[in-house]
Amino acid sequence: MRISDLHEMAAVGNLKAVLHYCQSGVDINGQNAMNGWTALHWASHRGHEPIVRALLMRGAQKDVLTHKGERAEDLAKKPEICALFGKEYQEPTADEAGQNLFVPSYLAQPDLAKIWSMPEGSTEDPKLNQEAFALSNPSIGPNTAVPKIEPGRQPARPSTSAHVPAAKATTPGPENKEILVYSQSVSDENLLGSIFAQADDSIERTIALIQEEIDDLPESFTLSKFNGSKTIPVNTKQYSRKTGDLFRGDEDAIVLVSKTPATSSSPAGATE
Repeated sequence: MRISDLHEMAAVGNLKAVLHYCQSGVDINGQNAMNGWTALHWASHRGHEPIVRALLMRGAQKDVLTHKGERAEDLAKKPEICALFGKEYQEPTADEAGQNLFVPSYLAQPDLAKIWSMPEGSTEDPKLNQEAFALSNPSIGPNTAVPKIEPGRQPARPSTSAHVPAAKATTPGPENKEILVYSQSVSDENLLGSIFAQADDSIERTIALIQEEIDDLPESFTLSKFNGSKTIPVNTKQYSRKTGDLFRGDEDAIVLVSKTPATSSSPAGATE
């Protein structure tokens, strides 16, 4: 089992899978080699309170820094998660609030298979189910029986005396798209980060956005598109095209390929 699997489950909000990986010996404080994020960073950033609590209860270190010098609490955007870190919640600025209006499609409508499925080879564990239930419903006694869920149905939260206001739905901006950015090839170790690109922006403008927002870029690079199966170079003559024309699929990603400096050499046998 890899640390990247734990990170992915913490990011999408699969509490039972996170608990499974933790009790199976996966390093809870393991960092992504490219950006330094841990599972706690992902859960805090994505707003998954039960997972943040589960990781803290199992010994996740609060002071681990990303390559940008960020702690998990620095990425918290919800009051209840800030409270878990003993941090006072601060209302987002106007710029931050505007950015938060966009919800990427894979988060607004996440893959249910990843949210509810368990890792391959795992078995049903009543104790793990009870722990996940208690973490998801902290207002309910820890000995409350876990309700049985019909196959294919999403579990509902039990009603409590406390009224919890419904979260306001947000509508993704149709012109925005989150695109993952990789270095050299598509792998977890090579993930540099992501950008929120405007579909109508040119490829050239998107490259400028990458240079503004992403750290650890190659000094000189060319841009390629990964379409889910192949990495396809983007010709410089296409830089005037709209980003939305080239990067339209859910699996499309940007790959930055370092340019190798040209070295001048005389042809074999050449004489001055």
